[in-house]
Amino acid sequence: MTLRLRNTLSRRAEPVLPLRGDRTVRMYSCGPTVYRYAHIGNLRTFLLADLIRRVLLYHGLRVVHVQNITDVGHMRDERFDRGEDRMLVAAKLEDKSPAEIAAAYEDAFHADAALVNLLPAHVYPRATEHIPEMLDMVERLQDAGFAYATPEGTVYYDVARFPGYGKLSGNTLDALRAGHRVEVEADKHDPADFALWKRAGEGRLVKWPTARWGEGYPGWHIECSAMAMRYLGERFELHTGGVDNVFPHHEDEIAQSEALTGQVPAASYVHGEHLLMSGRKMAKSAGNFQRITELADDGIDPLAFRYLCLTAQYGHKLDFSPDSLRAAAAALDSLRSRLHALGPAPADGPWTMPPALVAGSAGPRPVGVADGVRGHQAIPDPDLDAYRLLDRAHAPAVPLSDAGRALHERFVAALDDDLDMPAALAAIREALRTPLDPDELRWLVLDADAVLGLGLHATSGASASSGAAGPVRSGAAGPPSLPPGAEALLAERAGARAARNYERSDELRDELAALGVELMDRPGGVTEWRIRGE
Repeated sequence: MTLRLRNTLSRRAEPVLPLRGDRTVRMYSCGPTVYRYAHIGNLRTFLLADLIRRVLLYHGLRVVHVQNITDVGHMRDERFDRGEDRMLVAAKLEDKSPAEIAAAYEDAFHADAALVNLLPAHVYPRATEHIPEMLDMVERLQDAGFAYATPEGTVYYDVARFPGYGKLSGNTLDALRAGHRVEVEADKHDPADFALWKRAGEGRLVKWPTARWGEGYPGWHIECSAMAMRYLGERFELHTGGVDNVFPHHEDEIAQSEALTGQVPAASYVHGEHLLMSGRKMAKSAGNFQRITELADDGIDPLAFRYLCLTAQYGHKLDFSPDSLRAAAAALDSLRSRLHALGPAPADGPWTMPPALVAGSAGPRPVGVADGVRGHQAIPDPDLDAYRLLDRAHAPAVPLSDAGRALHERFVAALDDDLDMPAALAAIREALRTPLDPDELRWLVLDADAVLGLGLHATSGASASSGAAGPVRSGAAGPPSLPPGAEALLAERAGARAARNYERSDELRDELAALGVELMDRPGGVTEWRIRGE
């Protein structure tokens, strides 16, 4: 068995296999445009990449995950709407520089992603930091005859020169031309041509000089082509995004990259459907969006939203409502209660707690290329960073009974069947009703949570009624070694977090840090502590 995903390019489910014979899958995911907070609809899209990554890791494959940060150039589709760069609009509205806008909202994105246990990417390339790569591609496209420059300094991709245009989305050039709803820019050869590089108008804040075209800034689509090629090469295994990325964004990426390399950049394109609110797509422009922090402020565990997303396959629309969220929260609490009732895992023997795959925040604006399974982590954890790449799907590390193995295989089959997470979740819930030995049953559920990502390891032996435990020691065994006064500060901080007094909680974190106590807030409401340097 291996993971099979529906490839938008081929219109069929295909196995995800390493292309280079090194047991590594390279994945590029379209990330946030950091001009406003990410909403939970965005997080559902990003969850798709997280689930793919977790399943591949569960199969013992290494994953290199790149997720871009768009901090310049993301305009509405110029075919139909000649709107402004959203970063600059936000800067004007908030009376901040574009760099300040990008930094603030990127920081918020990483914090929000951690709340729903999304593993941070290994690379977070920002558009503004990769202008040379973009300019190189644009120049090469022009030199090869796939692009043309206007006298004013805008460079367009000439779609008529690329015979395969439309193969991802199914669009045809005739249909695009007929459907063009606004007056065509006079400097375009064809209404369907799209901008690679835009001339900078008078007074534009963010722009770059070029030798060929004067001052300008990149189009939206060129950033992903350039950054994917920079970090993953000309050909890689997976490209993910929302269904709204199929056209024009991913279609244009293919045209740009394939024109230079002779091959489609990704073997598979996988797209997640929309999250709906009152029957409408959740979107910043529609004003019907909700942040994950708002759920937390209302007393809802953010992981209840993750659970809700697991109840629908990624290729299906998902309706979000207060009722559906409450039902998901109740189901998650029930799952935790059943697991808690099994008691804590033994300290030794085959049924010790299996390794957890827990995300932490990537921290503010991570830089460089991270190593390891968990990607960028603001606070490294030796225990969690030691998650070993083993084929847990086919070779469980414990002596499962026949019934236990059947449940495990049912779970894996659901994962491999185009990420059928509803069926996978149903298998785990059914397992908890099966009269297996409690140690085996607990191991099965906690092992599965390496994919589900519901933070269930924190529940095993913790307070099921609250869904959380008090501060616990990370890593080292034996009696606590807290410095004087730290225990009282930990207790006060737990109370502040329960009361959602996050300002006081942050102050207490700083006070504990001054005593040499480092804290790690885990999904599920658990806080772990350790002594710095221990």
